[in-house]
Amino acid sequence: MTVSVLVVVFLLSVSKIISQCPPSSGIYLMHNGNCYTNGSYFLDDDIKGYSNSIQCVLAGITLNGGEWVTNNGSSIDCSTDPLRCNVMSSPDTTVGLYINGDIELFDDGWYKCCLPTDCSDSNTNIIFANIYILAQIEDISVDLPSDITVLPQTYTLRAVKIGQYDIDTADWYYETASTSIELCSVNKYQYNCTNDNGIAIDKGNGRWEYTLIVTWDGDTINSGILSLSRNYADHEYRFYLNASEVMRNRSITITVPSTAPSFLTEVNKTATTITVNWTALHSSDADGYVVNVTSDTDTVQTIQVEGSSNNTITLNGLRGGTTYSITVRAYQQLLGPASSTIRVFTHCQHEGVYLAFEGNCFANGSYFPDSSIKPNPLECVLPGTILDGGQWVGPNGEVACPGNNSNIQCTNGSGASLSVHINLGKNFLEPSGDGWYRCCLPTNCSDPDTNIIFANIFKFAQIQSFTVADLPSDMTVYPQAYKLNCIKIGFPEYDIRMNIGTTALANYIDCDDRTDDSHCIGIVMDSNMYTMRYIINITWDGEAVSSESISQSATGDQMYQCIVEVTNQPTRIRNTFIQVPDTAPSSLTEVNKTATTITVSWTALDSSDADGYVVNVTSDTDTVQTVQVEGSNNNTITLNGFRGGTTYSITVRAYQQLLGPASSAISVQTLPVINSISWTLVSSIAQLNRTQYCIDCLTTTDINPSTDVYWLVNGVMKSNSMYTSIDVLTYNNTLLVYPDPLGVSVNVTCIAIIGGVNYSKSVELHAPNGPPNQVKGFILNETSIKVNWTNSSKANGYVIEYTTGGVTRNVVSTSEDEVVLTNLLSISTYTISVYSYIDLPSVNSTVTVFKFDVPSPVTSLSVSNVSTTSITVNWTIPSSDNYVTYYTISYTPSCPQLSSVNDTVSVAPHESTATYSYTLIGLYSGMNYTITVRAGNVLGGSDPSLTENTTLRAVTTGVPQFVSLLQPINNLTWNEVDCSRRNGLITGYTVRISNNSITYNLTSTERHIILNDLVFGTVYNISVAATNSVGKGPFSDSIVVEIGIVSSPVESVSSIMDTTWAVISWSVPSYIPSDHPIITYEIGYHMFQSGNCSIVDDVDVYYINTLALNQNVSCGSTFTIITGLYSDTCYIFGLRPYTDNGYGAWTFITSETLTLQSPTMSIHIPSSPTPCTCISTSTSSGGVIAVGVLGGIWLILLTVIVIVHVYYFLRMQGLLTAQAKTDEDIAMQVCTPYDLHKTEVPSKENERAYEECEAPPDAATDDSIYDL
Repeated sequence: MTVSVLVVVFLLSVSKIISQCPPSSGIYLMHNGNCYTNGSYFLDDDIKGYSNSIQCVLAGITLNGGEWVTNNGSSIDCSTDPLRCNVMSSPDTTVGLYINGDIELFDDGWYKCCLPTDCSDSNTNIIFANIYILAQIEDISVDLPSDITVLPQTYTLRAVKIGQYDIDTADWYYETASTSIELCSVNKYQYNCTNDNGIAIDKGNGRWEYTLIVTWDGDTINSGILSLSRNYADHEYRFYLNASEVMRNRSITITVPSTAPSFLTEVNKTATTITVNWTALHSSDADGYVVNVTSDTDTVQTIQVEGSSNNTITLNGLRGGTTYSITVRAYQQLLGPASSTIRVFTHCQHEGVYLAFEGNCFANGSYFPDSSIKPNPLECVLPGTILDGGQWVGPNGEVACPGNNSNIQCTNGSGASLSVHINLGKNFLEPSGDGWYRCCLPTNCSDPDTNIIFANIFKFAQIQSFTVADLPSDMTVYPQAYKLNCIKIGFPEYDIRMNIGTTALANYIDCDDRTDDSHCIGIVMDSNMYTMRYIINITWDGEAVSSESISQSATGDQMYQCIVEVTNQPTRIRNTFIQVPDTAPSSLTEVNKTATTITVSWTALDSSDADGYVVNVTSDTDTVQTVQVEGSNNNTITLNGFRGGTTYSITVRAYQQLLGPASSAISVQTLPVINSISWTLVSSIAQLNRTQYCIDCLTTTDINPSTDVYWLVNGVMKSNSMYTSIDVLTYNNTLLVYPDPLGVSVNVTCIAIIGGVNYSKSVELHAPNGPPNQVKGFILNETSIKVNWTNSSKANGYVIEYTTGGVTRNVVSTSEDEVVLTNLLSISTYTISVYSYIDLPSVNSTVTVFKFDVPSPVTSLSVSNVSTTSITVNWTIPSSDNYVTYYTISYTPSCPQLSSVNDTVSVAPHESTATYSYTLIGLYSGMNYTITVRAGNVLGGSDPSLTENTTLRAVTTGVPQFVSLLQPINNLTWNEVDCSRRNGLITGYTVRISNNSITYNLTSTERHIILNDLVFGTVYNISVAATNSVGKGPFSDSIVVEIGIVSSPVESVSSIMDTTWAVISWSVPSYIPSDHPIITYEIGYHMFQSGNCSIVDDVDVYYINTLALNQNVSCGSTFTIITGLYSDTCYIFGLRPYTDNGYGAWTFITSETLTLQSPTMSIHIPSSPTPCTCISTSTSSGGVIAVGVLGGIWLILLTVIVIVHVYYFLRMQGLLTAQAKTDEDIAMQVCTPYDLHKTEVPSKENERAYEECEAPPDAATDDSIYDL
């Protein structure tokens, strides 16, 4: 082990500080306020200077020449350096010692202080202090073992170093007369001990403790590399310290006796004690002794004897007949060497004669081969007596002591003991000496009061014993088993067998006890004498003896032999017998019986043939009881504890050591306790769990029915409270039970108790294993339904429970699987449960909720597998409580010309699938269908469930109808394709235009188009084809049209606005065809959507063209009055001429009505225009007056109006020119205004209105209003 030594500053290293300072009395040392005892150490540097002096103090005494004395014995001169003194007389006598300067190494050592007088005074008080330089060994000690009796012994050496930290060496040495052996050392501040048997401990302030652990086993010192054998001398150790030029040594001696006690001797012994003594050592060589007692190498006890002169001890607590080894050691601080060992054999017993051989005790009748007592003596011992003519006598007579008989020699022992043996050499026991010997002590065998013990001394081999073991103690157990034990002793080579009669039950040949692989299975009992035990197991069944596979019939007593044979030597045979009755008891007879007892008797055997009897009772081959009857004369027994009404078979056997043969069996039946148990149905099975059953149990009157009868109902105990007497022999015990819970069979057990024995009979009311399942209802008519079910278990009938409106009814049916329920309430929901029953009802079936009504609507209606001509309709059937027998599927096409179709599908009631589907075929392509599905039964159909879907599109097969061209704006219009032939939504139209020189196509998404590129006076063939998402259909029949010349637009359009009316005026067109005069003017207006009259954009023009109010004015008029307007509203007005060749272009103006301030004025225009052939204004007087009235106003406004009119006229002309080239422009019509969605398909009514707008102008008067 290594321990670091740290180098720090020098500190005071001191020892033995007194806790009470100052002490109460006596001389003491004081330094720096601490008190120190005699022999304390002080580092020289710590006492330098007057103030650091060591004070030598004696309290309460007057100084009278006290002094300090140096280490060489001279008195210190207090006035000279380096050691100085200071003296104080009060309050205590004190002489201080300190160093002034430095001291030399020769000044290092012990200093003595004497107070109050000098050191020459024998009565002075003296105390010592050690003043040292650098470092010092303050103490060296040893920790000795606390228990001196324990070996090995371990002790610890301790050395304490004080002073400076920095040292060169700190070593432990073991010292002999000639050498010093290093055990531990400090090297480079590490403390190293061999085999880690030491440690350095830092105690602080430069104080270190260095330890060394040493082991002493009584013969050898072991400490690291140190191993000193038989070091019978004191152990001496030295601790060496080296600090710079200072070297310190201190030694310690551990005393050890150098010699062992001599002449260890047995003084006395008993069976449990031994007394020994030895020669004591001198008191200087021993402090005491340790006696060690062992047996078979195990330490029995170790006893410490204190005192060197105590040399006798009695050892107690020992075992009899045991050999003990005893030694003794002296001890001082450690144990010394052991004495010679003595062996002592304790007596086998406290009193009485016994045999002892080779340290073992033997009982009377023991066997000894002649070879074993050659030369080891066989000792005959009588403890606690003195021999007075004892004697050995063998088969050949007395063996004289001393003397010889048949080669057996006798010798006297200590106390009362005689030993016999055979001398070494070639002599063995003579044949005449083979056999039993008796030993008589303390007197000879003629003394009747002597003590006698026997021993068999034999040649080669002998049978030590042959016995029967483990004979059955309980004669009632059958078959009976036991063991044969044969013990062979002596010669190891032999044959052995065990017979019954002449039959060998076990036979072992060529046995050799010296080998481990012998085929002979003997058990070794004593390997020295080759004693072997052979065991065979025997079974006796009353007729034969068997051992493993060997069996031998036997009658009466059984004789067994054990035979041991050694080649060329006498055969040894031992017999053993087992007594067995050879006959069975006769005349076994029933004497009496009750429900629980049977009394039988038989003819007894002679006492020499039987010790007793065993009666065996069986029932159904099982043994009920086996009773042992002791005594050969006891031939009657009453057998108890039987069950009533039970048949028993009874036999009897006599027994001695084993059972004899069985008598003939008799059969006896006990009287019954419970005669019968039955049940009856008390109430209707339809009451289900309220159904009542009566259980009747008939019992004997030998019991008290109120206390001795109880019931178990499915394991639950119930008391017996209802019983009646039927006759003197019978009680009827009654119990009412209910099937609760349902579906559980009820096992009822009637239990009667007699003599603590329970008798019972049971009856079971059976319930079906499970309820009916798949319960279904079928509506027969408005008041009846049929219910059927399936059943997987046995049943005697069924109970049908049905409930509606809180009213429950039950019906019992014995039918296999159905019942008709009548007088039901229609439009009701029934909860139906079906129970099956055997004796008891089952649990109810899964509750069936049955709706006695038309079905509920189907749900989750959807379509799938849509094609051009078919759609598959899917739906979820109504909930399971609905009764459905058919579904009606109706589908209506969106085309009004087509009719709805109804299909009916019959289904099995209680359709197992949750969803149903049906495919509609023969449908129109691209057609939207409204599909409804109804579930129905005999009571009607459900409410419809509806869905819509469209078949897949195909190319349209229809053509547009009524193609016409409106001139002069060349607005080509046509009607929709027949809805049954569209095959999908029409997405556009193709217009084919051709003449003699050209053919081309135009497209439109509306049912009209302005043909802007037609040439006047040219004949055209025009046809139209419809287009859907699949493709273009066929063209219509062509129409033939000739393009004519129309009038130019009107000019100088102006307006005068009031709150609810407006006056619109104009000039006649600048160009009017000479052969096509103006017939009338068409005027339209529209409320301006944008709310800003200063702007006319394309959107507003669109509204003028498509949504307007229309008036016709005769050709002679150049103004009109429009009434019914809204005040403060912006309007767009349009005006165009009409000839028989068609309409001219529109002219537009925007104006805003005034805020309402006065009633409006209405001017009515004549309603019967006539064709005009002139270009002047009308000649009617009314018109002239109106023009005159307005003339003044027109003149005032003319300047402004002309500019505005010119602007708008030019703009409208530009717009109309642009519109003539688009597909979506439609001429001004008398139509209801559209909303902002131009692409909206007109309704049927709008289509008719459109056709009406195409009527010739003469179909309406100038004040006619067409509002769509």
